[in-house]
Amino acid sequence: MTFQTDLGSYVVLFLVWVVSASLTGFLLALLARRIHPSLSLLRLWAFYSVLMGFLAAVVFLVGLF
Repeated sequence: MTFQTDLGSYVVLFLVWVVSASLTGFLLALLARRIHPSLSLLRLWAFYSVLMGFLAAVVFLVGLF
């Protein structure tokens, strides 16, 4: 296993990771807000974005090894 890639690949991977986690976190927050309207949309968005980012990292690491 070699890790000889340029920095641009990591930057693109990071940007896709952040954007996809943020967008899916927002969509999940909208769904959760419909179920629990008293909860804050921003807190739900932050929670689900962190959750999706963590899950993407786990999938990436499992695929790497």
